[in-house]
Amino acid sequence: MNEMTIQEMLAELLEAGLSQRVIAERVGTTQPTINRAAKGADVRYVTGKAIERLYSEVKEAGGLEPKA
Repeated sequence: MNEMTIQEMLAELLEAGLSQRVIAERVGTTQPTINRAAKGADVRYVTGKAIERLYSEVKEAGGLEPKA
């Protein structure tokens, strides 16, 4: 199983065209928190789980290209 970090998930969401502000609104946090997380900072557990959920939703909707 390929475990992705929050930082990797955020990078793919941003590459897919979501802005940090949109990601923050969808996961219930602030844009600065998403910015710090994208740079590798730790986030609260609930924020990390919300990012994972958003990543899964976008991936299932076909918004992310699978990595080769």
